[in-house]
Amino acid sequence: MISPASSDYPRRELFIDHLRALVVLLLILFHTARLFDSEDWHIKNAETFVAADVLVAVFNIFAMPLLFLLAGMSAYASLGARSPSRFVSERFQRLLLPLLLGMIIVVPPQVYLERISPLVTPRTSPIDFNGSFFAFYPTFFSSCCYPDGNFSWHHLWFLAYLFVFSILLMPAFLLLRGVLWKGRYHLLPTAAHNAVLVVLGLALLLIELLLRPSFPSTHALIDDWANNLHYMWLMLAGAVAIARPDLTLAALSRRRAWLVAAGILSAGWLALRFGMVATLPSLSTALALRAAAEWACLVSLLGYGRAYLSRPIPFLTSFGAISMAFYIVHQTLIVMLGFWFVDWVDAPLIKYATVAGLSFAMSLAIAVIAARSAVLRVAFGLKVKRGTGKGAIATASMS
Repeated sequence: MISPASSDYPRRELFIDHLRALVVLLLILFHTARLFDSEDWHIKNAETFVAADVLVAVFNIFAMPLLFLLAGMSAYASLGARSPSRFVSERFQRLLLPLLLGMIIVVPPQVYLERISPLVTPRTSPIDFNGSFFAFYPTFFSSCCYPDGNFSWHHLWFLAYLFVFSILLMPAFLLLRGVLWKGRYHLLPTAAHNAVLVVLGLALLLIELLLRPSFPSTHALIDDWANNLHYMWLMLAGAVAIARPDLTLAALSRRRAWLVAAGILSAGWLALRFGMVATLPSLSTALALRAAAEWACLVSLLGYGRAYLSRPIPFLTSFGAISMAFYIVHQTLIVMLGFWFVDWVDAPLIKYATVAGLSFAMSLAIAVIAARSAVLRVAFGLKVKRGTGKGAIATASMS
């Protein structure tokens, strides 16, 4: 085990890539469930189910927050291996370019299918369109912005936020490299590391209490202040955690306690979310419970990830290198399949499994093909190891 004070740290940690890969894979289950839950989405099943609402609520607690936390860890480590100018250049290549190309190619079919789909249950945007995709395509760029218009980045909002946050937080990452890397933080007792993890979570809770009541989630970036500060803080927390591996070691040693806390807090939040309590608490209490559940989930996942995902794992290790391409295309394929099967009204569980299975297989196939094409590697923001044979893929991150 590398000492926390070792000059070789932080090296690339496999558990970071593996956790990211797992979350991206699980997004198939999450976005397929959006076909069947009771909230508005781009394509909806004729009948909705509480089980889908529960699944969506569970994923909302940890999935995207974990991706931002891991992105902060990867960005911090990246700055240890390259100059700030190269870091910025790679953010443009690995995040902004795939975002722009995705908005031109991947997102328009989603909006089009929503516009022509039957309004069996409320869609996010009830605007209808009559005509072919080629007739619709020019209106995607002339009508802004979704849901009142057509222009949108849909699920690619994550790339937009990650690009902006990476650039804005780069000075903080560089400062952390100097302050935490050269200091004597590693000499603190284990109890102090656990206390730091708690303090990082309390800061997240404070952000939610101060901002969330006034700024509900929009994923529009410019007015999404609660999400902006929330996710930026998670990236900073990830940078702190990778800068001082004592923190991930503390999460490792206390992973069972954090898991129990995550289970209790998440169950409490779900009980509130689905009206299973006699008296509803105040908004502040609900927000605090939600933020605490999220942080406990994240710390426990870091602990268990470090415990069991720090070695090469068949499929998962190689998938991490193409997870960006998989992420970019997966929701469009789910929407397409949801539209294709819109008249499938019986056997909802089989329908769910069919859409999830097909979208997984198709997304994986596209990602593998993209990794073997120089042009598509650029389009999808993939990093490829050169000189090791056709299709050789280096470990790549979404940060």
